[in-house]
Amino acid sequence: MVPRAVFAPFLLLHTLIVHRHLLRQMVIRDLTARFVATSLGAFWGLLQPLILLGLYAFVFSAVYRVRLQGHGNMGFIPFVFCGLWPWMALQEACLRSVGVMIDNAQLVKRVQFPSELLVVATILSSFMSQGIGFGLFLFGLAVWQGGLSLGMLLLLVIPMSLQLLLAVAMGLLLSAGNVFFRDVSQLASAGFTVWFFLTPVLYPLEMVPGELRSWLAWNPMTAIVTLYRALVLTPDAVSWQGVLYPLALALLLLGVARGVFQGCKGYFADYL
Repeated sequence: MVPRAVFAPFLLLHTLIVHRHLLRQMVIRDLTARFVATSLGAFWGLLQPLILLGLYAFVFSAVYRVRLQGHGNMGFIPFVFCGLWPWMALQEACLRSVGVMIDNAQLVKRVQFPSELLVVATILSSFMSQGIGFGLFLFGLAVWQGGLSLGMLLLLVIPMSLQLLLAVAMGLLLSAGNVFFRDVSQLASAGFTVWFFLTPVLYPLEMVPGELRSWLAWNPMTAIVTLYRALVLTPDAVSWQGVLYPLALALLLLGVARGVFQGCKGYFADYL
């Protein structure tokens, strides 16, 4: 018998398609609510990545003078940003989704309401907000270098899709767990801090000792970040071999997450 987890991603996709109009309105509402009361609007979504990028560039490039082994004349700022944006998008999406069931308790308590839409809408909103900054960076890099490969830029949809699948899977698990155990939000915040430094965002994978490098290969974000960098900065050296592992892991995790979420769904009202 084929495990139900195999079909779970397709069942979730069916739910999203059926309720696509509601999902669109929820994404728009979330984006509007985040910036409607601020004078600078969506600019605040760009500020944190820019501050972090500036700090990392100062510490690692100006103070420690880190050299990018095996990356030629690639600048430190483009190198870091191509890893920092995927990480910021994943982290923001997952951490914001942790409390989404509690924040929308009245909707969740409605029997007919597909509460998984709250998670997906929050994640899509976070990715779109962070995507503005990434688009501006790509535009600036294209101007600085005299152009980027259009074909490779279009292929960025592949790593974006991989991390989106991973974010939805983790968002479903974290949001469901936080309903029953409110410490999940604190644990998730600490866990993402550890995960960040175990992902080659600030350093090239080549600088990691061989025995540790094999362990980092089990981190799905390692392959995703590597693919982002290759498509944007070194299109001639793109390798697709690393795509299969994060894809298989994301689909498996999504199947498990959807099953767990559906199993917990009937008990949400008792704990909200």
